[in-house]
Amino acid sequence: MTKYCLTIAASDTSGGAGIQRDLKVFHDNGVWGLSVITGITAQDFNNVFYANSLDKNEVEIQLKTIFENFRISAIKIGVVFNQQIMKLIKNYIKNYQTKNIIIDPIISSSDGSELLNNSELNYLKEEFLKIADLITPNIPELEFLSEKTIQTEKDIISNAKNLSVKYDSYIFVKGGHFNTNKKIIKDYLIKNGKIRIFKSSRQKLSQTHGTGCIISSAITANIAKGLSFNESIIMAKEYFNSIMEAI
Repeated sequence: MTKYCLTIAASDTSGGAGIQRDLKVFHDNGVWGLSVITGITAQDFNNVFYANSLDKNEVEIQLKTIFENFRISAIKIGVVFNQQIMKLIKNYIKNYQTKNIIIDPIISSSDGSELLNNSELNYLKEEFLKIADLITPNIPELEFLSEKTIQTEKDIISNAKNLSVKYDSYIFVKGGHFNTNKKIIKDYLIKNGKIRIFKSSRQKLSQTHGTGCIISSAITANIAKGLSFNESIIMAKEYFNSIMEAI
């Protein structure tokens, strides 16, 4: 049976992140990719030159079409732009009782461009993330969500544990931004006080744009195929390493 994965995110002209990257990853990992575009950006691998949300009605007609006509196995959510769009997404997921919701809490682009203002960020933190089964922050995003600076591995684990309780979800911390002088990267999966650490060799990347999207999308595809969270992450990291070696 075909597994349908939905990505809800912004368009990225470079193809390195966003809708374009998610669909590539879904295809590579053996699931059918569906999409709802929240907005458009103009960017290359290094800079965002333009970013703007679609009108909420344009987002809703996409959501309505997808939810009414496809059996969705998993959803990956990226850039959402504003509270109106977040509320729409939340309502559709609730009304259709969709499971396997993975949120990559993108707050700013890789070049530092802000994608959400303060009121939107507050809604994201206090309301929207509660719909997630898995949240996949990097270290800066974990600091923002926990409102605590991270200096040690103990900080990572403590902050992630607190967020797991707050959102009643798995927290998968992508550790690439931590101890960048180290040859080993540690990622952390935390739920109900249980911790699983995933280690991998740090790679020299020709470009880092969209790396977080790749991991989160691959995890989503694997979860859609019925793998556990642990298995999904292991497979996603293997996929990530294989395509990074090829670039």
